[in-house]
Amino acid sequence: MHDLDTPIGGGSERLHLIRKIEFNNGQTLAPARINYVTLGTPQHDLDGHITNAILLIHGTASSWQMYAEDWWTSQMYGPGQPLDLHSTFVIISDNIGAGRSSKPSDGLRMGFPAYQHSDVVRAQHHLVTNELGIKQLRAVIGSSYGGRLTWQWAVQYPHVVKGIIPMIASPFALAGRRGMQDYLGIEPLLIDPTWDGGNYKEPPRNFPLAIMAYWIFMSGVNHLWNAAPTRERSLRHLPRLAEKIAAKIDANDWIYQLRANDEFNVSPKLEEIQARVLAIAVDGDEMVPVELGQLEEAKRRLGDKMEILLARDSGRGHAALQHEIGACAAQINQFLKSLD
Repeated sequence: MHDLDTPIGGGSERLHLIRKIEFNNGQTLAPARINYVTLGTPQHDLDGHITNAILLIHGTASSWQMYAEDWWTSQMYGPGQPLDLHSTFVIISDNIGAGRSSKPSDGLRMGFPAYQHSDVVRAQHHLVTNELGIKQLRAVIGSSYGGRLTWQWAVQYPHVVKGIIPMIASPFALAGRRGMQDYLGIEPLLIDPTWDGGNYKEPPRNFPLAIMAYWIFMSGVNHLWNAAPTRERSLRHLPRLAEKIAAKIDANDWIYQLRANDEFNVSPKLEEIQARVLAIAVDGDEMVPVELGQLEEAKRRLGDKMEILLARDSGRGHAALQHEIGACAAQINQFLKSLD
């Protein structure tokens, strides 16, 4: 367990090995490795079952460590905060395909199983139940891609989770411009001779271009204007950002993470959700636009089970959550307490 006196970023990581995991497409991975961290102290009921476990799920091109950064730790883990580590047992894992969990860049490259959201959640469920012995999660919380995985948890294991908090994530398919965004994030690599079908020895030449094509919708127009208020700076901003991101993730891993969105669509199964839902959206988010009305449609179908929290527009678009999470903390806290 994580020592509260130890800096969260220095928490010990563990590996959970799944002897063999079968993916929805019939492909298998043996063994599958799930890297994870736990924070806080578990509480047990009279039957010995852990009652205060909350699973956090990270986003695209990230790892468990996103929840060890100051934007989150300063607002969530302290006394009286939503995930007060004196009373909450927090589990954070690297998703299949990311961090130190099993991923294409371990050696299989493009021969790695073509995982989808349900496959990632199945591996997390194995960690939670088989490794940690937890029969029911108090809540699952995720951001962006992690938010979609949070929706997936609610339909895939409806009786295992009491509440979900999908942040900046819709339960609907990634179609329209959002689907086009994933296409733009992959296609520059597929037409790049230096990608060589995934068998490159050096990072593919078009990898930064693929990241730029995808990332342009991440920030709001106001933030981008402030970050690059001159012609010269506007031409340098994205290349510099893409260079930093490309240094942290493998190109094949990137392709797999975006392709994991291909079959995602929880909306036909919304009525199967048993958990209570607090969906957090950001006004001005161009990746999950509130004007599409998808969260309102989900609430219409889920009724009193669902709440929507709309964070204000700070001009940062999809990335605004990290700057607005403090304003959401009180409602998150209230929601989690209501689950008890």
